[in-house]
Amino acid sequence: MKLSSKASSRMLVRAVPSLLGLVLLGSGCSQQKMPAQEVDKQALVADSLYMARLYSGWEKQVAAQGHGRGGRNSQMEIDLGDDTQYRFVKNRLQAAGSTPENSPQLFRKLEKLRKEKKTGTPGPKARKDQLTSATAEGDAANSRCGHLLPLADVASTDTTVAKFQASGLVTCFEGSDYAYADVTAFAANRERTQFRVLGTEALEEYASAVLETPPLPLSLKVNPDEELFVDSVAMAFDEETGESHVSYTVAESSLVALGLQDVNVLTVHYPKELVGSHFRDNPIRTCLERGAVAGYLDCDFASGSKDPVTGYFKPFAKPYTGIGAADPEASRTTWVPAAGAYWEPSSGAYDINRLYLPLRGGYQVTLPSDCTLDALTSDATLILMERGGRCTAGTAPGTSVLRGSLPFTTPFLDEYDRTKLNAPFNGLADFGRDCLDQFQNVRLMLRSTMKATCVDYNGGTRPYTRSRFMDIINLDWRNACLAEGTRVTKADGSQVPVEQVKVGDKLLANGQGQALTVTTVSRGGERKPVVKLRDAMGGEVMVTETHPMVTATRGVVQAGELKVGDSLRTRTGAAKLVGVERVPFSGEVFNFALGTPEELAAAAPEANTLYANGYLVGDSHMQTTLEKQRTQDSREVLSRLNSAWHQDFRLDQARSKSARR
Repeated sequence: MKLSSKASSRMLVRAVPSLLGLVLLGSGCSQQKMPAQEVDKQALVADSLYMARLYSGWEKQVAAQGHGRGGRNSQMEIDLGDDTQYRFVKNRLQAAGSTPENSPQLFRKLEKLRKEKKTGTPGPKARKDQLTSATAEGDAANSRCGHLLPLADVASTDTTVAKFQASGLVTCFEGSDYAYADVTAFAANRERTQFRVLGTEALEEYASAVLETPPLPLSLKVNPDEELFVDSVAMAFDEETGESHVSYTVAESSLVALGLQDVNVLTVHYPKELVGSHFRDNPIRTCLERGAVAGYLDCDFASGSKDPVTGYFKPFAKPYTGIGAADPEASRTTWVPAAGAYWEPSSGAYDINRLYLPLRGGYQVTLPSDCTLDALTSDATLILMERGGRCTAGTAPGTSVLRGSLPFTTPFLDEYDRTKLNAPFNGLADFGRDCLDQFQNVRLMLRSTMKATCVDYNGGTRPYTRSRFMDIINLDWRNACLAEGTRVTKADGSQVPVEQVKVGDKLLANGQGQALTVTTVSRGGERKPVVKLRDAMGGEVMVTETHPMVTATRGVVQAGELKVGDSLRTRTGAAKLVGVERVPFSGEVFNFALGTPEELAAAAPEANTLYANGYLVGDSHMQTTLEKQRTQDSREVLSRLNSAWHQDFRLDQARSKSARR
């Protein structure tokens, strides 16, 4: 099951018009945010040139420190203590319609950050993980926000025109009170001393998890003396944590039309959907510790163990050695591994605590004659669409998959067309320690970037840059289960250990004697401590933290939310808990999907339950539903928004209402 690709917490979205060439659109209430404000256009362009030079120097410094970068999706912290950078940010906001009068808290935050930078004394609420463009591995673990700039080529039949599409994106783990992003495109000369403005888009949101501007369409005449240069400013503020994020990033490309003879293609063979296509809106699913091995299969990729002698891969078996892909033809009712589709970490042993994703494919791009390849890099980023934030391949924000877990193989020129550069990739992308911990709708953003130096028509040299972006939205990871040895009740009243249950068995679903057919069996390991529950009558059960438990008064909750004193429903009535503890567990865990379509159609809501050691618990369907509900926040914006931002929000609402009249 896939959640909406839009952040469920997003309640207010306000697009703002072009940042440059703006005029006042009329007068009105002084507290209404105007669509745009007059700004010094020359100053904006000059400051953009200044920021571009700073960014280039920052890139070299990061590379010299050995942290590496991948393509153009790294974020540089904006230093508000620098007068020019501060003016640049204020002008970008003013051009987008934000002023101290209609966004008082926003400008108070900027002034506060500026003062802290000037004096070198961070405010009392600022934490050591205050959001910046962290480059060290230690800082990476604490960064809550990510700033990206997707830039994509757009195919055109006109060989004299180069077309692109760009957007600015900012996302923060667990969301933020206020978020802003913009994207501005320029045609730049080779020396980067002149910028010609092409267009811009901007967006702000309150109580948001993921913000992305509307796409900015770009169309330029093919010109070897110019390049496309795109930059983006992003900011996010959270009062509860005291964290602030103000960053800058760029993307660029040579102006080459995607005509019949030109190639710029990023092809991804894995990840892709392999099984479970009969499920409505089915995601590409990776099961890191456990998943369905029989019945209705939904794990396209699975952790498991590869036999070093026979080479056979067994899903969800210990010791975990890597990840295998399912054979879509053979995996009808039993999970069967695909031949040649197995990946291990490029260095070190497989770590079940890390978030892995197989990536296999290739990047093909036209490389003009008389060129020297300077660099081939790539980015791979996972955006957590409901919870906000991102997991980035490698060990630090901006680390490329080239330097992280997915190395390109040696690039080579096409055998039949020596102007085509081929760069295959095949490996297990390592996105660091698992940052999901719950059902998530995930967006995978991939980019490959090639930089070369070419001889031009005058005999001199010129830079040549090409990028290709790909977006894969429908992905998720899954885990949840009952500990082995747990006894479940069959339709005839007999009890059997969970490890003996098979597809087709009927399990008792409630106290009225209703039984449901087992349609899927999931199994695997559990790296985290399990929840051990004990009641006053001596009953006991061990389940994973996210397993749904049916309480006597609170309805269905995750096991990790239970506490001493809660009452659970059992076969003999309500049982009060006297013990709730986390305990290590090294065995296997199991789960089941219950009910044929006909059985579920005739059953009452939330009927897909079973008895585990006498306790009424949910199946994997209920697990998914409960996790989905936990990612959604239907409260009104003001009830979720820190009071410090209420005035800005109300003024923004007033402006939006006025604009609709």
